[in-house]
Amino acid sequence: MSNWVALFWGFFKVGILGYGGGPGSISLIQAISVNGYHWMDNAQFSEMLAIGNALPGPIATKLAAAIGWRVGGAIGALMALIGIVGPSLILMLGMYQILVSYQSNSYVTGLIHGVKPIVVLLLVLVIWDFIPGAFPKNHVFMSLLLFVGGLIAVKGLNISPPWVILGAMVVGMTFMR
Repeated sequence: MSNWVALFWGFFKVGILGYGGGPGSISLIQAISVNGYHWMDNAQFSEMLAIGNALPGPIATKLAAAIGWRVGGAIGALMALIGIVGPSLILMLGMYQILVSYQSNSYVTGLIHGVKPIVVLLLVLVIWDFIPGAFPKNHVFMSLLLFVGGLIAVKGLNISPPWVILGAMVVGMTFMR
């Protein structure tokens, strides 16, 4: 029983203090699970992190579920997951309720209209940072061809993005080794 409470409380702290999303929370999760509660050592945490990075989805929730499962079984995984997503969930629901309550207020509509361009800018900056790694020097032409082909497939032909990603993986595996 105390392991379940420790899992909830440890990951609740990560959920409250982990700024910048999952990757920013990895060091907090490591500190809590290795140095704080001694649920595992650094080598075990590194293996779990490597496996978690290979799977789709947010890394912080994958680590919480895996560590929770390891320490406390299915209930431990559930407690860790509730702990890590609980703070964000509560804050998001609270903010949503406030925005809905005041949606006709001119200040709130101005706030929403002011935030949209900044969100787009942040996404553009993330893409800008990824461009050098996305177009390796020895495969520039193939990378650009995949980029344009993917854009045409998604926007022009309305092909679902997961199928485009799968196709790009096959092309990369075949021609870009």
